[in-house]
Amino acid sequence: MKSKTYVATVTYRDDGVYQSFALEVAAKNKIQARIIAYSHALFEKSIGIRSIYSVSAFKHKARR
Repeated sequence: MKSKTYVATVTYRDDGVYQSFALEVAAKNKIQARIIAYSHALFEKSIGIRSIYSVSAFKHKARR
């Protein structure tokens, strides 16, 4: 199965203020895109597991 490009948004709490960032993810489905974004937040950005508020993903319309 061909992987698609998704835009994933991670919302987290940092010192009582909610912040978010978005990244492009190549994944086979939406669940896998969310898992990749979640692990990026944990390991690359070093955000604590309890600070993450939400992780969402949707298909990138420009690239199919």
